Parts: sequence; structure tokens; C-alpha cells
Amino acid sequence: MKLQNADWCRSAQELAPAIAMGRLRSDASAQLINGTYLEAWWRCLKFSKEFTQCCRTGIFTSKESFNTFRMFGPLENISFNEWWITKGHVFFSESITTLQVKLYGKCSERKTFALAVDALQDVSSNLAGREFEFWLNQIALLNQGQGLLSEAPLSWPIFKSRISLTAISQLISLLEIHDQIIRNAPETRLWQIGEQLRIKPHAMPRAGDYASDIADKHKAMGQTISNYLKKGTNLVHNASVGFFPCFSNK
Repeated sequence: MKLQNADWCRSAQELAPAIAMGRLRSDASAQLINGTYLEAWWRCLKFSKEFTQCCRTGIFTSKESFNTFRMFGPLENISFNEWWITKGHVFFSESITTLQVKLYGKCSERKTFALAVDALQDVSSNLAGREFEFWLNQIALLNQGQGLLSEAPLSWPIFKSRISLTAISQLISLLEIHDQIIRNAPETRLWQIGEQLRIKPHAMPRAGDYASDIADKHKAMGQTISNYLKKGTNLVHNASVGFFPCFSNK
């Protein structure tokens, strides 16, 4: 597990004075949230029929799922940026600090960690000290648990997981596409979806393939899509019950 600085820190430099004075507006900070694990988390919850149903009924299966609702609120009929401006910034903007966190690495032998940060020249030592303590607390929360973002949600600007952001985004996109296709054309086969998206290039039929070769490629493509859908479904379910990012059964 390690935490790394994201590109958003560079964008935050121009907002540093507003951050330091506690006057950072939600619309100004919206530029910092795109392409982050926070967005991926939001997309999982947005897609989750389970989470949507819980929001509608007010009935939650666990303390973790209720805590997730308290942070995100209902997500129906709202875009990510609209959510940030109206709801998300209330809790998650606390993580937008003037410090630029560069790298966190855990040493398994000594059970210690290293954290490198930069502070702009116009940031007071008192403010930098408070923000440094904030990041140490977030890292401590991650170390105490399984290293999930849901265990230290305010670490989202510097969070990095073994489950990559790219992988999560691709799985959610596949779930969304599959859901839309099956809703409009329920007889569509998984291999057909895979071929349209070119998910597995080696399983794409080519001119001159024998019928048996094409059948084998359809089978391989279908199995690949099936596996991806299962992983994505597990990811979304876990997010809805308060564990993100996680593929294992919860």
C-alpha cells in the first residue's frame, strides 16, 4: 500500500491562498476532484441499485453502509460535479490542504512509513503543522485497517490502491454499457459486447478463421466479459455496503 501525490496538487497551488484562509469555494475546488479515487467511488455508488434503494427507503444493512450514505447522500439524477458543489464538498473538501503530499511508503520490516511534503512559501508554519498532522492521522487510519479508502475517506486526494484507478473506471464503464445494452436488447450475448468494445483483441475474429476458431474466440471473449462483470459487480456491491475499493466478498 502506498499513497502518492496526484496531479491535482499542481492545480491546487493557485488556490492555496483560499485554502489557507478557509475560503475555498465548492465551485472553485471542483477542478480538483475529476480523475480521482473519489470519483471512482462515487461512480460505484451511483451505479449501485442496492445503494439507490437504501437511499430511497432509509433502511441500511450495516453501520458502514449508513456512514457511506451520510458522506455521499442520494446520487440519483445528479452529475459528479453537481454532487460536489451541492453535497460532496461539505465533507470531502476538508482534504484539500495547502501541503503537497509526494509519497508515502510503508516499510514492512520496521513497520514505519515515510511521508514527503512540500509547503508553499506563503503558508505559515502553524498551518503546515496542522495539515501535516492531518495527513499523519489519515495514514494511521489506513495502516490500522485494510488500506481501503472507505477506512480513511479524507485521504482521497493522495490515495493509491493495488486496484488501480484505471481498472476501476474500466469496470464501471463496462457495467454501465452492459446494463444499457441488456435493457434495450436483452438477447445480446456477452461475446458480442466484448467484440464491440474490443475488450480482448486476441479473441476478435479475423478473415479466414474457421468456424471452430470463431466459436473458440466467442467463448474466450464471453468468459472474459463475464469475469470482468463479476469483478465490477463485487466492487459496486462492496462500495454500497461501505467498503471501497475491494473485490472480495463482503
